[in-house]
Amino acid sequence: MNFRQLALNNVKGNWRNYKAFLISSCLSIVVFFMYASFIYHPDVVSGNISMKTMITKGLESMNYIVVIFSALFILYANSTFLRARKKEFGLLTLIGGTKSQLGRMIILEQLMLGSIAIVVGIGIGMLCSKLFFQALSVLLKIDKTLPLVWNGKAVLITVGIYFVLFLILSLFSVWTVGRLQIIDLLREARKQKVEPFAFTWLGVVGIGCIIAAYILCFQVTIMNFIMYFLPIVGLTIVGTYLLFTQGSTVVLKALQKRKQSFYTYPNMFVLSNLIYKMKDNARFLFVISIITAVVSSAVGTLYVYFENMSAKTIELTPHAISYEEKGLNTHSLINEEKEQEIVKKHGFEDARKVIYVKLPATQKIMLFNSEREVPMTIISEKEYNAEVREQKKEQITEVHNAPGSATMVMVDAANELMKIDRTKPYEFTINGQMQSARLNEPTSYSVFNDSEYLIVNDQDFEKYEKLVPDEEKTKYYGYYIEDWKSTEDLVLDLKKEIAPEKQGELRNAVFAYKDIREGGAITMFIGFFVAVLFFFFACSMTYFKWFNDKEQDRIQFKSLKRIGMTDKEIRKIAIRQMGVIFFIPILIGTIHSGFALHTLGKMLYIDLWKSGAIVIGAYILASTIYFMIAQRGYLKHVKS
Repeated sequence: MNFRQLALNNVKGNWRNYKAFLISSCLSIVVFFMYASFIYHPDVVSGNISMKTMITKGLESMNYIVVIFSALFILYANSTFLRARKKEFGLLTLIGGTKSQLGRMIILEQLMLGSIAIVVGIGIGMLCSKLFFQALSVLLKIDKTLPLVWNGKAVLITVGIYFVLFLILSLFSVWTVGRLQIIDLLREARKQKVEPFAFTWLGVVGIGCIIAAYILCFQVTIMNFIMYFLPIVGLTIVGTYLLFTQGSTVVLKALQKRKQSFYTYPNMFVLSNLIYKMKDNARFLFVISIITAVVSSAVGTLYVYFENMSAKTIELTPHAISYEEKGLNTHSLINEEKEQEIVKKHGFEDARKVIYVKLPATQKIMLFNSEREVPMTIISEKEYNAEVREQKKEQITEVHNAPGSATMVMVDAANELMKIDRTKPYEFTINGQMQSARLNEPTSYSVFNDSEYLIVNDQDFEKYEKLVPDEEKTKYYGYYIEDWKSTEDLVLDLKKEIAPEKQGELRNAVFAYKDIREGGAITMFIGFFVAVLFFFFACSMTYFKWFNDKEQDRIQFKSLKRIGMTDKEIRKIAIRQMGVIFFIPILIGTIHSGFALHTLGKMLYIDLWKSGAIVIGAYILASTIYFMIAQRGYLKHVKS
């Protein structure tokens, strides 16, 4: 038997061990190949699709992430396999095998597995590419789906990158094994486990760090995010590390001391072995919990962006179309008669036209910890309340200011960005003349396509209006259209009547909504594959950990069988042990993710609990399905 046959037999013999590794590797290659197929597709290269640059840049960035995490995953998987086979390598060396021969065998095995993963991954990728192209075509609203073509460049890049990746990591594996002596290889399998020890105070510090990070999450705003980001991340990482390395052992030992529950079946068998497993795998479980937190937070963010930001756009642009003209009797942007003609031509005769006058002013505010003079606008209470009554939205109420008082409209982040002291008279300047007013509680809802303005009493408005000449006043024109999603053609026709350099002054809801919706859908679609890949990486790493302990589990199961336990009872013990190792890091990670999404929601001024619960629930459900399938395969392998 030559080394090639020996390597092939080793791959066949350890097929069950390699199964999860191959599935995860194939999945990463499938994702990489599909993205590469789109990037290097002839129609994309020639620029025949919309949003080409954004999508290709996004896919390229995702491919970098896929390759980096694939390398880390393969490196971890290889180290797990090698650790489990140290005794085998020691015996081969003992019967005369040289280190160079052992290295050749390891490289052959790894390249065989890599070649299988590359071939299968590209094959599945080709089959899935058509569906991938169809989905992207729907999202991009391309009339004709990208044809499935032989993309030699995508194949060569995928084969080249992953073959080099497998080769480099196999050489690293050879270097790792080559540093060990025969006695180290043979002794590895016979090492006696030492009694786990942990410092209670470090476990308490770990829990304290996590609690402190969670408390800080409730203090975060868009203004202080940068200041709080590193402390929150640092405390979470340190706390999670100490929780697994120290806290888990402390908790399990405390449970052992509760004799009444400890001696209840199957707690004694589960806890006795679990203390060693948790201590041995503490760093690994820490890494899995952080990966889980990152993945579920990223997916949650994408989902929130897709679901909530489009609704936020509608809230910020209640008028389907709006523009402003400086001067009461000027129409420099668009001819008013032509504008009304176009609106009627598109069937929006019932569109409600909104016109009001606002006054320019300036105010001094604290912005980013320094006082600055910024422009502002003033409108009358009468105009605001009239539009509130017309729109009939439950969350928006009329404003009633006494003479000499005013209400500031500051949507979302503006309230945080613009620090205004409401305990003293609010000062502002109109046409060089200083004015002041008492500020009432601000409102965060706007009924116009403006996000910040001052609403004043009608008497005060008349007084201020006299200070501003007609040519300096601003006239707002807006159209309230119920079916605003159908105004795309109307907006395009109106823009044709506006000079190219001024077309940006025509605000509209439909294109803002469309851009966010399409951009969010594409981002979520692209990110979904990477999130699924990370999910499989995390779950498969736990699966490898099980296999690393399979010989010990096999011995334990035989011992339990000798004392009279049935297969059903042994399986119950095994599933509980495996379940704790599998689900504890996922549970900790999803809790971290929940607080991260809460912080994001505070910054974006949207309620994320529903969206966050859906994402976290889906992640836990997918993990449960993976666990149910994986544990059956593992227990079947251990029993054989």
